[in-house]
Amino acid sequence: MKKRFLTLFLILSACQFCFSQTQDIKDLYWDFLQIRLEASEKSKAINLAEALIKRSSELNQKQTGSVNYHLARLYEETNQMNLAIPYYEKSIKLTPGYYVPYLALGNHYFKDCQAMIKKMNAAVDAKSVVIYGKIVEDYKKLSTKTAAYLEKSYACDPDDSTKGIITYLYQTSKNNEALKTFDVRIKKLAGDCITLLDDE
Repeated sequence: MKKRFLTLFLILSACQFCFSQTQDIKDLYWDFLQIRLEASEKSKAINLAEALIKRSSELNQKQTGSVNYHLARLYEETNQMNLAIPYYEKSIKLTPGYYVPYLALGNHYFKDCQAMIKKMNAAVDAKSVVIYGKIVEDYKKLSTKTAAYLEKSYACDPDDSTKGIITYLYQTSKNNEALKTFDVRIKKLAGDCITLLDDE
């Protein structure tokens, strides 16, 4: 009985994939727009987004950027951040002014930074100079990357929490120069902000 259900499921999945390959791209994109924000339709929205990504040559740049962003968001919301990261990065390349993916990546990498701080403290407690030095080196790279994402987000949508995290990252990596030039960078980054992603 279980085998029959599994076989039926596989056949239906294959049919859905084939249909998405032959469906008119405008209709496929429209279907995606209708369900991408529906909490109960995340799995279907992911399938449609993946089908659209495979046919991205048929979409314009704004549409491709939107699909990449929403697929990343859907992966993140379904606890698949490892799958979300490359799509957030792609959406940034396609729509560099849209700040939301920067915030998502910044918040994700900040968690990794916090984990590294704990490892640094453990290395200090263990009096392990070599391990501590390696972690510090890795932390400086990751904290710089994380702060860069968060700075773009802050430039477009300033809030005390994000600024506090950026300040913490520079302080813990002893990057005083970055703290001094923070306002200059923010002013420059604010020049091309997009607050609403265009779907058309």
